[in-house]
Amino acid sequence: MTPKNRLVTTQADASLASLREIFGKARFQHVPVVDSSQRIIGIVSVKDYFKELSPVMDSATDPAISLFLRTRKVHQVMVSPVISVLENCSVKQAAALLLQHNISCLPVVNPEKHLLGLVSWKDILRAALNPTPKSSA
Repeated sequence: MTPKNRLVTTQADASLASLREIFGKARFQHVPVVDSSQRIIGIVSVKDYFKELSPVMDSATDPAISLFLRTRKVHQVMVSPVISVLENCSVKQAAALLLQHNISCLPVVNPEKHLLGLVSWKDILRAALNPTPKSSA
């Protein structure tokens, strides 16, 4: 899991231009959308971003694209409600959810839906390839 302090989050009323900066600078493929209390309310993938942008890319001028990015808001492209897991979810359960819903990441939340981190299919693969040794108690 990528802990919250290493994630970049955004707000629902942020512009797509701000997402462009996030996806351009960070190595993240997903940006959790949180409310003012840091509760998860949506998620935007780089795929969602480009899907929204693609119709205007072919025919619009650079100023028109820039205006589009400044006026469109994250809530217009985010996926909501979000499929998430509690922090005590097993790797196997998380993998099953990813497959069942055909998604590539799961926000990890506490019972109040406050964002704690993000688990991706890469995290699942990493856990499968490097299982932690069982403790002998």
